[in-house]
Amino acid sequence: MKSKKLTLLSILVMGIFLIITLWLYRVSKNPLSGTLEKEWLDQRFPEKIDTPDSIWQVLPYGYTLGPWPMEFKNAPIVTKLTYSKGPPKKFLQSITQLWLPVEVELSLLGPKTLIEGFTQNQWKACFESHWTCNSKREKILEYIAHKKDDAKLAKVTWFDHLEQNGPRGIHLLWDYPKFQIDDFIVLTENGIAQGFELKSVKSDVGNEARSLLYQIFGSLKVKEDLVSSREWIQTKIKSVNLAEVQKIQDPKTRLSKLIEIQNWLFSLLSVNPTEVTPFFHLAGVTHLLALDLIKLQTVYFENQESWILSTKPNLDTLFRYSQDFEKPEISKQIETLIQDVLLQQQKATSILKK
Repeated sequence: MKSKKLTLLSILVMGIFLIITLWLYRVSKNPLSGTLEKEWLDQRFPEKIDTPDSIWQVLPYGYTLGPWPMEFKNAPIVTKLTYSKGPPKKFLQSITQLWLPVEVELSLLGPKTLIEGFTQNQWKACFESHWTCNSKREKILEYIAHKKDDAKLAKVTWFDHLEQNGPRGIHLLWDYPKFQIDDFIVLTENGIAQGFELKSVKSDVGNEARSLLYQIFGSLKVKEDLVSSREWIQTKIKSVNLAEVQKIQDPKTRLSKLIEIQNWLFSLLSVNPTEVTPFFHLAGVTHLLALDLIKLQTVYFENQESWILSTKPNLDTLFRYSQDFEKPEISKQIETLIQDVLLQQQKATSILKK
């Protein structure tokens, strides 16, 4: 009888030992549980910003403000808006910049408090801990929320900056067979998360995009103050005269200018999406851009034909947001713009068939 009890006890102990061994093995292989490496961001401001001959302009996105490129690989960067049931209470859920269709895109996630009262320093300590804080680290993964079915979490680092108001936070690198995703989670002093997710192919183009993102991050300033950011971008938008833009004779210059104004409005929505007016203005500019793209017979940019694919979805998304604001007159106006785009597409298609 004693021998049976001893045998059962041995099996139980062995089972517990195996479970602990497997758990320790999984923990040792999980980058989230390892030693947190640090990477420093260099402050690399572009030589020319907000000048007629520069491709860089200062824009706010959420709690960040700094230089952003207007183009990538000699073509304007276009932006698309992801719909989320609204009206937005403080921030949009996501805005995506198409740096190079299919090959490079950057998603800008709206700032979010993941854990109330959890500061930047506490987040850093959390990721540095080996055996505790697992549930809190999972909050970061829930926030970025992209599919990780065939991805490997290759690396986790804490990025830092020599400037007091420079960006700091967690950088997660996801490895896929043909591309990678760099998730930079900026954490404000009070612990609010703001994500920048770069999906890029494994190629020279992807390397160039990642290098450019590091330059952007090195120049960003982080401050939990939306007032100054709103004033900055509203001043830019007030200078816009669409009638003058439409008079620009060179189609290439006109397209670039319309996309630039579009991006100003996306920037405004990232800091002030609680009013319907910017959504309406963005719909108007997107409508003008769509008409230009439909009517042009010449391809001026390599990505030009793909841009038109984003105009109709953007208008549809803006229409849905206008409905959330319960502004039937604005919803009707945006719906009219959508119908006009469809009509012009049909006309252009029928002309080509002839």
